[in-house]
Amino acid sequence: MSGNGGGKAMALELPGGEPEVAALTAFLGQLFRALGLSLTRYAARCNRDKGSVSRYLSGARIAPKDFVDELLRQVAETTGQSVSPDVQEHAHRLRMAALRVRNASRHEVEELRERLGAAERELQLAGVRERHLLRSLEATEAQAAQAEQRYRQLEADRAAARYETGPGALERRPDGSGADFAREELRALKRELDLLRAELARAQALRHDAEEQCVRLEARLLAAEAALTTQRARREREFDYRAELESPAAVLTREFARTVGTGADPETTAAELCAVFVPGWAAAAAVEVRAAFVGEDGAPDGWTPDGLLLHRLGTAGAAGADRDRVVVPRAQAERILREGAPVHADSPEGPVLALPLAVRGEVFGVLRLFGGAGGDGGRAAYGRAEAELLAGLAERGALLLDSARMHRAEARLARALQRSMIPDTLPGTPWVRLAHRFRPGGRQGGAGGDWVDAIPLYGNRTALVVGAMLGHGLPAVQAMSRLRAGVHAFALLDVPPARLLRYLDDLARRMGDDHLASCLYAVYDPVARTCELATAGHPLPVLLRPAGGSEEVGLPEGVAIGVGGVPFTARTIEVPDGSTLVLCTGRRVELSSHCAKLVGSGWTPGQLLDFVFEAPGAVEGRDDLAVLVAAFDGAPQAEERFYEVLPERAEVPLVRQLVREQLALWGLGTVADTATLLVGELVTDAVATATMEVGLRLSWTDRLLVEVTDEQRELPVLAEVDLLGEEGSGRGLLLLDRLADRWGAEYHSYGRKVWFELSPLPGQALSGKIGRAGSSASTP
Repeated sequence: MSGNGGGKAMALELPGGEPEVAALTAFLGQLFRALGLSLTRYAARCNRDKGSVSRYLSGARIAPKDFVDELLRQVAETTGQSVSPDVQEHAHRLRMAALRVRNASRHEVEELRERLGAAERELQLAGVRERHLLRSLEATEAQAAQAEQRYRQLEADRAAARYETGPGALERRPDGSGADFAREELRALKRELDLLRAELARAQALRHDAEEQCVRLEARLLAAEAALTTQRARREREFDYRAELESPAAVLTREFARTVGTGADPETTAAELCAVFVPGWAAAAAVEVRAAFVGEDGAPDGWTPDGLLLHRLGTAGAAGADRDRVVVPRAQAERILREGAPVHADSPEGPVLALPLAVRGEVFGVLRLFGGAGGDGGRAAYGRAEAELLAGLAERGALLLDSARMHRAEARLARALQRSMIPDTLPGTPWVRLAHRFRPGGRQGGAGGDWVDAIPLYGNRTALVVGAMLGHGLPAVQAMSRLRAGVHAFALLDVPPARLLRYLDDLARRMGDDHLASCLYAVYDPVARTCELATAGHPLPVLLRPAGGSEEVGLPEGVAIGVGGVPFTARTIEVPDGSTLVLCTGRRVELSSHCAKLVGSGWTPGQLLDFVFEAPGAVEGRDDLAVLVAAFDGAPQAEERFYEVLPERAEVPLVRQLVREQLALWGLGTVADTATLLVGELVTDAVATATMEVGLRLSWTDRLLVEVTDEQRELPVLAEVDLLGEEGSGRGLLLLDRLADRWGAEYHSYGRKVWFELSPLPGQALSGKIGRAGSSASTP
């Protein structure tokens, strides 16, 4: 150790070989004895509570860093010797070691919870892997059985041929290469089966190990939590026993830290802030704030002839809890707002201490403590030391109130954003009746990320979407809005359900590792009367049959969006006219078992919504709940025509004539001119670069759908051109955008496809359909 200014360095004996807490207390005791002061005098010198200093020196509580630094500094000042950096570093090491020992149980519980969560995720992934391998094994076994049957049949045919023909004829028959090929295929499949069985065995072993790891970690976690609970109970008993030896100020400070700020809203925090002072420090207490603090627009927050009108946020004791508005006397209010200092006042009810509540230099309210009249157990006026203590606690209370207010503002913003993401009305078609309802949950964590959507697709199809983010609050709602926008973008590109979920999974992983969501995507085709569905960890929908009864739609299992590494699979089901699909986001709602209670048929979508919201899990209302009901009516069979156009400009006039004649046969004269113009432009643009036939398809249900396909792989782009230019000058897309009801371009299986829709006049469309009721689809 080295001294400053040539002074002699203080020599300290560094204890060792003792338990961590005992080593720290021995070191602090050695420092304290060097001062030569009593415990009372030292507590007065450093302005600390005598009971707190006693607990630090005895090891009942681990001394904070500022106490150790202050003790070292006072020892150096008293002895006139400097404390070397080695001693300071040693004191810090002893304190940290004692903290680790004292908090070992809590750290162990946190670590075990993290390890258990990781083990459960590994178990889930191992289960998904095992199920995937089982499905692959079953498919390969079926394929191997078919190959073996084919091989045996070929061998039997070959033997029969050898038996029925003579030697000369047999030599002229084929050499049996088909049977040899079948035998080699069978051998390859058996080898693949062996590899799959081995891989399945490894996956099952991994899943078994993960299950055992989860069981072991759960047992250890339960034991650690029980030990932590016992330890906390023992410490609480010790603190209750020693509270009698502490000063009232120390008890108040500890109670303030323990009880104030546990709620997430300003009202709860204000009530806790008032309750901590009653009855020990005041007969009654009240927190009164300006209306702007609680976000009341147009509230009467201002000066009156008597004083400042404030909003009462919380009370304790007999502080006039029945009053929502109070007037703070003008003299008190002016001094509090101008000086930001405590104000003493006398009243018939006893002494009053008004403490300002301020954040960021602005006073937003006041905490008033009412001492009470002498006959009501009142107290004397507040002293200077008491006022300083209470003012410091009021400053901390102001910060807690402001934090609760910001938390509420964030929750309101998240809820407003979530409500804006759920449309009031869903766009539908004449062939599907939609109804939806959203009910926010009562969870304290704030808004969730549930949403529902219906997206019209071309060809009278409708996409149905339900999804839910895993989490609550503004980040979950923001992530939900981005995923919802992604679903809209992919749906308008006519991406199939399974591939759409794969794209959505990639998008979520690009957004971050913590963006997980469940999603169910379905596409209803009213002409084919089918529905293609795919799920990503979402509750399964329920299909209601036209004649009554319901069943849960079994879909291939998929993990949540954002996990990655697991394929999504779609399933197509038949939905006869009169069927109804019910989709739900609430995991607490047992949708299948609840819908099994439905009796009879003829339920409207609105009635089904009411019925679902009567489910036990929905009644609790703890989580957000969004329900989408789609009643399928089916569309008339489409009238269709197909044409193949040679890649020559001379074919365009013939195509226009064929289109005009066909539309006249369908009774669509009102749109014939527009359709003929647009078809001519699109076909002209296509044949200009095509080397193969250009496909043209006309389809009419309640609207005319036209599709033009060619082998080009680049989608056309809308550009500024001369509308009065010649045909083929690139004006096709511009005319399409101006004249068509809807249009789009997408990739096709062998090229690209440009489509548009036109709606005829309602009267003519209706008369045309009535005249052809019951007709079947035409063929080219």
